[in-house]
Amino acid sequence: MQDLQIHEHNDIQDLSAFDIQFEKRRTGWQDLDGNWHADDDIGLNTLGPDDVHRLPNGAVVNVGADPKDAKMGTFKSNYQLVNHTDYFQQQNEMITAQKELDWHDVKVVDHVYEFGKKVQRSIHFLAHTKSFGEKDAVCLRSDTFNSVDQSWKFQQFIGAYRDLCRNTLVFGGERTFHTMKLHTNSLDIGAVVGKIGIALDLFSSNIELLDRLRSIPCDEEKAKELFSRTVCARPPKLRTPLLDYLLYRYREDLHDLGPNLWLVYNCLTHWSTHTNETYEREIINSKGNREIVTRHTGKESSRFWRVQRDRSLQVSQVLNSSHWQGLIAA
Repeated sequence: MQDLQIHEHNDIQDLSAFDIQFEKRRTGWQDLDGNWHADDDIGLNTLGPDDVHRLPNGAVVNVGADPKDAKMGTFKSNYQLVNHTDYFQQQNEMITAQKELDWHDVKVVDHVYEFGKKVQRSIHFLAHTKSFGEKDAVCLRSDTFNSVDQSWKFQQFIGAYRDLCRNTLVFGGERTFHTMKLHTNSLDIGAVVGKIGIALDLFSSNIELLDRLRSIPCDEEKAKELFSRTVCARPPKLRTPLLDYLLYRYREDLHDLGPNLWLVYNCLTHWSTHTNETYEREIINSKGNREIVTRHTGKESSRFWRVQRDRSLQVSQVLNSSHWQGLIAA
């Protein structure tokens, strides 16, 4: 298995991408070649649910992985291991039970990161789609994130998403269902799965707001103020390049989308999705001459799925901010 695998298909019952067996074991040890080993007989060190309390900590192991890649992470006594297939099977049962939800016409994108440590399942319910012009479409989507190394909390989003660029951003608050849970004994998977039933109501709510954004004026000065007070409100070395890029995107898309909040929303979501975009800017250099420079929105060495999640969180905070809400209410 590679660091990243993507499986696109049209059958929610196909869970083959997540067919990975994880177990709780003793912490183990690592040799000089970097290979991970159990500290004695592997078979005797698999922990059942009644044995977890006997160890203060342990290791989560990918049973089928090469020994050097087998250790997924460590756990403490209150950790609850949620195998990927266990959750998605329960999720499918709830989805197929929804009478008004068309789950046959779907696009499913399954991501497996870092040898199974992290996964994401995105379900696009294509039968529930709203078009915004020729290029943009918003469909009902469900995105679920899980990890066995606890680097990601268990998360699920349900709502209306832009299909363009496969953006994973949704509106916060009452306009989407978003759950974020720690992998502890208090994690109630059944309760999370039950929220699937609110999907269609959330979709309608999201569509109404997205449609309204197109009618709310927002010129470049207002956009700059919003960016400066929210996602760009950071130390100068980080603030200036990001503000410059967001205003660049505003100008690039102004002709197609118009000076409104829909354009601002697109600027933010484009940035959150395109983790290392290259663009050119004209500047005045130290000698007072005009010069074309090439800039980057990220680093080539960064793992894009981590950057996307971090940026999506930042943009979600913008959409829940008093500055954004004030523009919508004006």
